[in-house]
Amino acid sequence: MFLYPSAVSTEKEVLIPRGSSLSVGSIGDQPTLVQIGVQTPTGVVELSNRAQTFGPYANDRVATIYNRGATVEYDVSVQPKLRSFPPLVLGSLSPVTLVQPAATFITLTYETNAGLVRLVSAGAHGLTAAVAVGASVYVTWATGTGVNGFYEITALDTDTTGLKITINLPFVSGLGTPTVAVANTVVTLASVTVPGWSMGVGGGMEIDALFTLTNSATAKNLGLTYGGGVLMAVSAASNASACAQKLMCNRGSSQVVSNAANQVGHGLSTAANVFLSVDATVDQTFAVTAQPAAANNIVKLEAFKLHINF
Repeated sequence: MFLYPSAVSTEKEVLIPRGSSLSVGSIGDQPTLVQIGVQTPTGVVELSNRAQTFGPYANDRVATIYNRGATVEYDVSVQPKLRSFPPLVLGSLSPVTLVQPAATFITLTYETNAGLVRLVSAGAHGLTAAVAVGASVYVTWATGTGVNGFYEITALDTDTTGLKITINLPFVSGLGTPTVAVANTVVTLASVTVPGWSMGVGGGMEIDALFTLTNSATAKNLGLTYGGGVLMAVSAASNASACAQKLMCNRGSSQVVSNAANQVGHGLSTAANVFLSVDATVDQTFAVTAQPAAANNIVKLEAFKLHINF
């Protein structure tokens, strides 16, 4: 491993032998450009306060590192390792509030209501204005111009027994058939791509997620997944909030391990740790999910952060 010194304007050519990879980390707000090619460049990547791994390559490659005022660390090997690079932080501080209608909210059509889309059901939605207006339903569209995702409820026709809800989507004729995620449907509240090699071969990830919940006796299932594997699956009943703090460790390129899935935080547990067969050397999706078991219950993801260590 070499520590490339900080410089205002300089460059370095690095040979990447066949079968090897290059890891580059740029510490600082000023960009460092990485240009990789054989005789002509095949790509230019800009790094600012993050690390990235390139390769492995089937033939010898030459990378040129253009340093523009940051501290750049790089390593060339079959399994590159950058140990002193600061954590990569991913996540969102923007809240997402989910409410789900009753399971009888089926056979949907749509119509206009003051220029917005009104969803019309064959069954009662089971929502009350005091809870649901301002929260969001998750809608998928079979055809047309509607985009799958969260739509804020702006109005109900009547509480509980009503058949219609109005959402914040401008009405356009020819939208197609909508489907609303109803109670007991798992919905992804947020997701983010964790870059391959961002945990190296022995790094890990600390997960923080904060929720606000309807304090009712009915279950509100909360989940965290990585690469499709379950890191957390808990059921919250008679709770007004939840704070998940999990630790996940990477074991090479084929396995990650975390504490028991039925635990939201650190400490002792009678349940076994979770072992997932996930390749952390390629991009993987991290997701936060929710599944209220009854209509009119709120699950709000206030914020989540991933602190990823190489």
